[in-house]
Amino acid sequence: MRIFITVTEEPVFINPFLKKVIQARHSEICGIAIVSGSILNPKKGKSRIKYLLTIALITDPIQFIKKAAIVITFNLFQLIKRTGITNPLSIAKVACEFNILVTHIANPNSAEFIEFLRQNEPDVIINQAQAILKSDFISVPKIGCLNRHGALLPKYRGRLAPFWAYVNNEKETGVSIHFIDEKIDNGPILVQKKVKIGRFDTLDTLLEKVFSITPQAMLEALELIESGQYKDRLITNDSKYACYYSSPGISDGFKYRSIMLRRMWHGE
Repeated sequence: MRIFITVTEEPVFINPFLKKVIQARHSEICGIAIVSGSILNPKKGKSRIKYLLTIALITDPIQFIKKAAIVITFNLFQLIKRTGITNPLSIAKVACEFNILVTHIANPNSAEFIEFLRQNEPDVIINQAQAILKSDFISVPKIGCLNRHGALLPKYRGRLAPFWAYVNNEKETGVSIHFIDEKIDNGPILVQKKVKIGRFDTLDTLLEKVFSITPQAMLEALELIESGQYKDRLITNDSKYACYYSSPGISDGFKYRSIMLRRMWHGE
């Protein structure tokens, strides 16, 4: 099976998850495209300063420092990559280890890139790029495009789903590996894995739980596709049960802090 990966790099969670997938299935990966940009950028029209303040507000201070250090280190290596040093936190590093071709692009929906994809003849594309994919892209692979989403779809479509599951006092959340269509987080689901949201969880510990099971969820989805039996195992991603959330704001961050403290002190 020929697998292609598109990704907007993020060194704390996304890159480590994809590195494990690449290491496990490297002989089948026919290429990787790194899409420029950052998943840490706010949605269009929103203030970057307010967005970063919100991230600081919903992250444990020690964890914020650790994650900021990883992001800063990643960005510093990106600045000096022209010297020939491969960024050790980049997907390109593990790709280089397995002689996988890496392409850097600005727009995965461009006609030039779609033609490049067609020439690679992928069976499956794993997409973790920050872009809404159009039909021309989605139609390229023989089997389909896969997305990892940090929620139990169809609930909690959109951005930073574990945060919204937490503030809405859900008892569990998880990860969904699903086929992509032209709607956001909408295609049929191949694999879902659940994690409990405990009394002493925070958003940081919840993200760690979700991403600890994510590589195996993706690998199970690939194995299911490879078996040829996946069509009988698909889980309906029914839009009538869906809810969509955007990036949290500062007021949401204060609400999270209140809920977190109340949960820890009183078990509510």
